[in-house]
Amino acid sequence: MGWMSKPNHQPGIENEPHLQGQGFSGDPTEEKAAQKLAHEQSNATDADHVEHTVWSEPALSPLLVGQPSEEQLTYQRWMASNIRKTTWAKSWWITLLVILAAGPWGILGAIASLGTSSFAVLLVIVIGPVTEEVTKVAAALWVIEKRPFLFRSIGQILLCAACGGLAFAAIENLVYTNFYFPEHTPEFVAFRWTVCVGLHVTCSFVAGVGLARIWDNAIRNQHRPRLALGVPWLVIAMVGHGLYNLSVTLAQTAGWLDLGMPDPPG
Repeated sequence: MGWMSKPNHQPGIENEPHLQGQGFSGDPTEEKAAQKLAHEQSNATDADHVEHTVWSEPALSPLLVGQPSEEQLTYQRWMASNIRKTTWAKSWWITLLVILAAGPWGILGAIASLGTSSFAVLLVIVIGPVTEEVTKVAAALWVIEKRPFLFRSIGQILLCAACGGLAFAAIENLVYTNFYFPEHTPEFVAFRWTVCVGLHVTCSFVAGVGLARIWDNAIRNQHRPRLALGVPWLVIAMVGHGLYNLSVTLAQTAGWLDLGMPDPPG
């Protein structure tokens, strides 16, 4: 009868821990997580809450369920309220901060675009342009995606983009002439502060057109920014930058462009 000593695997609840007379103790990490969540929720702002609002879901369209009640937070109400509260002075202050932020981001882009490995050509023609065009407008794009009401006009966005390109070019030129190529020629310096600056400002302005489209659509319709609207313009900026780098690389390799430097400017 040894088989009778085997555990009973028949379905039932008699072996559940909370029925064994010893009480139930939960995982202590769950309690800590609950306390942390409660703390975050108690300190959350409307900007935090609107990130998780369900009123943008298609199933909750006003055509299906009607308009949400007055106390319900929707993205449209949040947007309209903040547009009314944002003054021109505050908007221009944010614009200035965005312009200044483009410089530090530009450092990251410039460093990421440098390389001396066997993939140097790929870095110069593909990775560099993609990285740089993203970093130059990253600060403005964050504002448009998270706080679009902080901008009051398309002109501010285009100014941020163009100045971002200018700040990036200035920092990149200083890095190139003082750290990477300290033994530079006058021709190299002149080329960087004219042609390269013009390239970065132009490409950033083109990317800025895409950002302006995202912002304008979101403000006019008061819905979440649709980043896909700006992708074509950002791609144009990247491709244009890459083609420029390719043409300069080929020109230097063929001896048509002599700046007295071992590596092509880009």
